[in-house]
Amino acid sequence: MRPTILLLNLPAASASLLLASCSVYAPLQPAAPLIRQKGQAEVAASAYINGRLESSVTYSPVNNLLVQVAGGLKTGGGDSSYFRIRQLEAGVGTYRDLGNGWVVGGLAGYGGGKSSRRFEDGGFEARWDTVRFRSYAAKFQKLHAEVYVVRDESWLNTGHLSYGAALRLAQVRFTSLTDQGIAIPLNQMTRVEPMLFISSGNPDAFPWLQLRLTSSLSVSLDEGKWPSPDERIRNTKEGRLFTSLGLTIYPHRFRE
Repeated sequence: MRPTILLLNLPAASASLLLASCSVYAPLQPAAPLIRQKGQAEVAASAYINGRLESSVTYSPVNNLLVQVAGGLKTGGGDSSYFRIRQLEAGVGTYRDLGNGWVVGGLAGYGGGKSSRRFEDGGFEARWDTVRFRSYAAKFQKLHAEVYVVRDESWLNTGHLSYGAALRLAQVRFTSLTDQGIAIPLNQMTRVEPMLFISSGNPDAFPWLQLRLTSSLSVSLDEGKWPSPDERIRNTKEGRLFTSLGLTIYPHRFRE
């Protein structure tokens, strides 16, 4: 099955999962940069269905070396129900051009951030008419490593198509994790985060620009096998599906 078909069926499912989410944590999606040689760069910016924004810059100063910085932001929301997050990460890695449009690579890095989420959890307090809310707040640091593969090919003779996949492993360490100011007994969690993307552009009009659709998962495998009896930990470690739409710019193509 081509990646186009799979990705176009994911946004609706992603919207329902995002709206129903209880987790205070949200990852940055892997970049999987289409860089083949030194001097090339990729600048990406994307938005999620819930209004969260992300951006990243990846550059190759010498052949087979990548340096990357990335960040994400979500503000706003109401007083009784909201999700907010700020995070940054940096990484280094390598890549190899296999020819025929194929590029493989890997990155490893470090990051951190803080987030908060408040929502009605469907339960009630002792008074029958009082709705119970969860109010999570977190500060975290994380280590991550990822591998990726990208294919770049011509499409319909007039357009340009790229697609690829990545797999990220992230260890999230909470320096603070609370519900209404009360500490939650979870110090860290390991996340497995696969990603698929497809991007397209017009090489004749804008060879430096592509529109990109990305879908990814973030799951804690141990929670699926051994779920915690603590609802707050289950909420934090829940699996989530994300879909973003964005633009990718290749500055080294400005003169083409």
